[in-house]
Amino acid sequence: LTELGFPPDGPTPIYKDNQAAILMVNANQPTPPVQHVDIQWFAINDWKEVGDIVMHFIPGMLNPSNDLTKPLGWVLHTRHARRRMGYYT
Repeated sequence: LTELGFPPDGPTPIYKDNQAAILMVNANQPTPPVQHVDIQWFAINDWKEVGDIVMHFIPGMLNPSNDLTKPLGWVLHTRHARRRMGYYT
């Protein structure tokens, strides 16, 4: 955003419902299942180190991105869709 002329006030929050991903970023090293991935591809660790991002956990039922990435029932779909449209704050 800085390159577009909108400098952030602080680190950009990233909300994940995957605790293993949060632990991997916070530990600044890959966990055993992903050790085969070369560490140079872990740019997110660099971003966290310099303070550009901060990781937060969000339960899957409250994660609005699930509406676009997972097949949800009508209750969760409606909840997430209405929140994105501004009906809930």
